[in-house]
Amino acid sequence: MKDFLYIANWKMAKPFTQALHFVKNNKFKLAKLAQSHKTVICPSFVSLYPIIQELQNTSIKVGAQNCSAFAPGAYTGQVSAKSLKEVGCSYCIIGHSERRQYNHETNEEIAQKLELLLKNELQPIICIGESEQAFKNKKTKPILTEQLQPLLQILQKISFKKPIYFAYEPVWAIGSGIIPSNDYLSEITRWLGQQCTTQVPGLDIRIIYGGSVNPNNAASLKAIESINGFLIGSASLDFQKLKKIVS
Repeated sequence: MKDFLYIANWKMAKPFTQALHFVKNNKFKLAKLAQSHKTVICPSFVSLYPIIQELQNTSIKVGAQNCSAFAPGAYTGQVSAKSLKEVGCSYCIIGHSERRQYNHETNEEIAQKLELLLKNELQPIICIGESEQAFKNKKTKPILTEQLQPLLQILQKISFKKPIYFAYEPVWAIGSGIIPSNDYLSEITRWLGQQCTTQVPGLDIRIIYGGSVNPNNAASLKAIESINGFLIGSASLDFQKLKKIVS
């Protein structure tokens, strides 16, 4: 059996009260699920601390959806990796396509975030993926290579003993219901793993998939040997759908 990781990215879909209500109502069911399946919940920043407190003494881990590219200082409205570590986070998503699109985050900025996460011993979940236009123009690998290079440079200079997760999320698949073929995903995720381990030998690199994962396609996607987890968006907002994906 693969050491599969399930990450629930709630984005901004669950406001504070709703997020806490979901966790309290499903705490024991979530805990039971997480006993045999590695599960991470990523709520919004304001929900992190109370949810971490609610889920302490369970197997469920909590992650942040982003972090600042800067160390603590005069950066209004940002949240540092150090604060996330102190509040009890175990994981942090960086480089999500929505951050790249709406906040104009660059590959270099995402690499800065990666460096701070590693220094604060938080496990990164690094999102990479190509646009629909790049996919149609068969530019997927050049785009992914461009996104990978500054990240791999950071990984080459900082020692990290825990697994590092790269989430392959083709932008055109996120929230669209469109899933790449298994053959395509097998090729790309295997290639990604090879690129990472060739440039940073000895590091525990794991490739996960995100983009319209749901209960209907989860079993088929799990069968792809080079995929070691899911980054789940809208389907993770409903416990029954999340349970079906996981179990």
